[in-house]
Amino acid sequence: MLLRKKLPPVREPRLYLSMERSYLSLIKFVIVAFGAGILARKFAIALPFFHMERLLPFFLALYRILTIPAVLVLIAIIPFFWRDLRYVAQGPSVSAQEMRDPRVYFSAERTFLAWIRTALSSIAFAFVLAKFDFILRKFSTVFHVHISMLQRLAGSNVLFLAFGLALMILGFWGLFGTIASIRQGVCLLPYGRYGSTALVLLLLSLGMIRLLWIMGWN
Repeated sequence: MLLRKKLPPVREPRLYLSMERSYLSLIKFVIVAFGAGILARKFAIALPFFHMERLLPFFLALYRILTIPAVLVLIAIIPFFWRDLRYVAQGPSVSAQEMRDPRVYFSAERTFLAWIRTALSSIAFAFVLAKFDFILRKFSTVFHVHISMLQRLAGSNVLFLAFGLALMILGFWGLFGTIASIRQGVCLLPYGRYGSTALVLLLLSLGMIRLLWIMGWN
C-alpha cells in the first residue's frame, strides 16, 4: 500500500476520504464479479432447457473463477483497510483552518457519491438475481421440470438488497459526520462507522459463502 511506503502519516480528512473511495471501488468490483459468477451458475441451470449442455463446463468454470476470489478479496479488505487507517492515525492532525478548506467539503461529497454508487450496484444485483430466479421458475413450470435449487435459493437476493441499504446508511452517516468534524475544526477518525462497515462486510462475506455452499461447486 502506498500509504505505508510513500506517504507521511497525517490525520487529514481528505486522506481517509480518499481511502474510502479506493476501497469502495474495490468492493463494487467484488460485487460485480461475484454477481457475474452467480449468474453464470444460474445459466448453467438453464442450459438443459435449451439442449446446450455442451456449454456447461464453460459456465461452471466461470462460476468458480469469479466467485471464490471475490469472497477472498472481500474478506481481505477488512484487515488491509484497518492497517491503513492505523497508519493514518499515527500522524498529527491538521489545523482547524485546513479542516475548513472547501476542498474537504467537495471530497466528502465525492465520497458520499461513491457510497451511493456501490450501494446501487448491490441493489441492482439483487434485482437481477430475483428476475433470473423468476425466469427459471417459469422454465420449470413450462417444461414440468423440478429445480430443487430454486427453493434453497429463495430470498438470496435479500442479502444484497440489505447490503445496499446498509451502505446507503453508512454513506449518509459518513457525510454528516465529516461535515460535523469540519465545523468543529478537529479531524476525528470515525472508528465507530468503520467498525460498523467492517461488520457489514463480514456479514456479507458469510452470506456469500453460504450462497456458494447452497449452489455447490459443480
